[in-house]
Amino acid sequence: MINGDWAALRRTLDDLSHRLDARTREFAQNGEFSDVHEALISEIRNRQDEFRTKVDAAARQGKIRDLVSADFARDHSAIFDLLLQFEERLDADAMKQRDSTKR
Repeated sequence: MINGDWAALRRTLDDLSHRLDARTREFAQNGEFSDVHEALISEIRNRQDEFRTKVDAAARQGKIRDLVSADFARDHSAIFDLLLQFEERLDADAMKQRDSTKR
């Protein structure tokens, strides 16, 4: 059970990394990646790294309860909230940019 929960959390974190990398590449290639976006992505990556460290430590120590504690749930939720905020901001900025070039 410990390994299953740990593996699921690691997969989730890996999926987050892939999503983040893909969005960053997409908007950087289109020239739509601002300093604000860079700051937000940096915050997401820092929070993700901290969370990954906690997950790895709990898994090594066999502390399954720590993997599903409120603290872990809060960290996990905060990271995904930041990612959603990032994606919404990128999409809104891209739409504004596209609208301004149509005029």
